[in-house]
Amino acid sequence: MSEWELPKDVESQSIERVGGGFAWESGVYDATIKMVYLNKSASEAVSVNIILQNSDGKELKESFWIKSGKAKGNKTYFTKNKKNYPLPGYSIANSMCVATSGESLAKCMDTAEKKKINIWNPELKKEAPTERPVLMGLVNKSIKVAVHQVIEDKTTKNTSGQYVPTGESRTLNQCKFFGNTDGKTAEEIANDKPAVMFDKWAQKNTGTVVDKTTKTKNGNSAADIMGTSTNTATNNSEGSLFS
Repeated sequence: MSEWELPKDVESQSIERVGGGFAWESGVYDATIKMVYLNKSASEAVSVNIILQNSDGKELKESFWIKSGKAKGNKTYFTKNKKNYPLPGYSIANSMCVATSGESLAKCMDTAEKKKINIWNPELKKEAPTERPVLMGLVNKSIKVAVHQVIEDKTTKNTSGQYVPTGESRTLNQCKFFGNTDGKTAEEIANDKPAVMFDKWAQKNTGTVVDKTTKTKNGNSAADIMGTSTNTATNNSEGSLFS
């Protein structure tokens, strides 16, 4: 079995839900996958990193964490109540693969080729040419995507090594799920269902802004602090892949 395939006992979880500046407004977009590559953090967690471009030429960059770090077993899934579930980032990345190619994330990994691409270098504090595995089977493919505009805390490390809010915020985008150019989501493709989810999601979410900042909460809970750390890890990625 490929290291990227989920074990057979992992419970399927739907990511297609109608939930409640430079960033794209919340909505459904036709887009092109300009780049999709793998990266590894210092903790050995692996991410799929994408650059999308919409019809207005605006880019969206996001990272989906598809494998946990060494401390959590380098797994593509997590266990809750004695059941295994895909990592949230794995589900979204798999949605993109199915929508684009009809193949799973594990299968799309077979198209990976090492290429030099410009990515953020924390030491140089700018983008620099770096060798990373690129999923060539997805590059320059057309896709449809549901996108949320999100406001979240900027964070910094405290003396205990935890990421805590700085009091400032930032606006970014989060991809919720993907579909093909005919308007069928990945789950509708897999389950041979009619194309309805994008319209339902758009009716509820177009133009909305999701506020995840702690300014609206009473203090900074441990969950708030820990929840921000994976986002900040994106620009601190290190380590070779597929060596």
